[in-house]
Amino acid sequence: MATTELTEAAEPLAPAAPNTEAPTAPTSSPSSPAPVTKKRRVERRERLRKSALCKHFDKPGGCPFPNCKFAHGRAEVNDNDTHSVAAQRKLIREQAIHRTEEQFQTADAGAVTSKRRGTMIERYYTEMFSCDTKGKPMEDQYVHMHSNRLCVVGVAETHPVMQEELVSVEFTQSVLDSRVTGKKKKGGRFMLPDTILAVLKCKSGREFKLYSCIRGALIEVNERLQKEPEMLKQKHRSDGYLIIIQPKKVEVAEIQESLLSKDEYKQFREISKAKTQADEAPANVKEEPMKDEQMSELVKKEAQVEAVPMEE
Repeated sequence: MATTELTEAAEPLAPAAPNTEAPTAPTSSPSSPAPVTKKRRVERRERLRKSALCKHFDKPGGCPFPNCKFAHGRAEVNDNDTHSVAAQRKLIREQAIHRTEEQFQTADAGAVTSKRRGTMIERYYTEMFSCDTKGKPMEDQYVHMHSNRLCVVGVAETHPVMQEELVSVEFTQSVLDSRVTGKKKKGGRFMLPDTILAVLKCKSGREFKLYSCIRGALIEVNERLQKEPEMLKQKHRSDGYLIIIQPKKVEVAEIQESLLSKDEYKQFREISKAKTQADEAPANVKEEPMKDEQMSELVKKEAQVEAVPMEE
């Protein structure tokens, strides 16, 4: 009996059967690169490293985290990157100061006088535009960013819907179902640039889709447009806005880089208008009527022509 057990133990083990199951998805490890879905988040985290002060550094006992991503003291703060929190806050402050300085002008004698203050949008908002949204010609939308980082999204005055008779403004159900709570307005749906906000239906049968244009949390929806759709055309810069979005602090500079400023928008539309007129010019050329002097010269030439005698 003992010999049979020894012989069985001495026999080599059979090779393992090949695995016929479907291959599983590769899992990420610290040594392997991050998945594509997390690439944006990882890049932003690395970009913001050491861009803000640590809250635990100056407390008794110091920072409890060995690999803290925040700076331990002003000397370690890295605010040279344009996408850092400090740099983006500085950008908003500089834009607010620039708008304030534009409200005054200096005369030759050195006296400072107040000039026309303009509208509320011009005084407190940074005006940006999304031209030809989703590749559709002239379907422009505006994004007005306040100094408190809130963004108002609406329809630009060059949008084709301004020439149509608007029947209804239908917001998508996901936008209407978004709710915020608390003092800081938490819980709103996170919007992406290609998120559809509403569909505009015109009397002629045309329909236009409006988009979010930027990333951020949805704070407010202008549901008044459902009862008064014409307000979107009559007061498109004020009461006719679509939604209010709160972007992330670290994405302020990225949003402003992805859109056109007010001056760039005007220049873009002037160039496109000139190009359109140049393309339509050959088709609109008409034959000019002949002047009286030209007609008289033709009559004289015909009179000088000798008549051909008829054969008998």
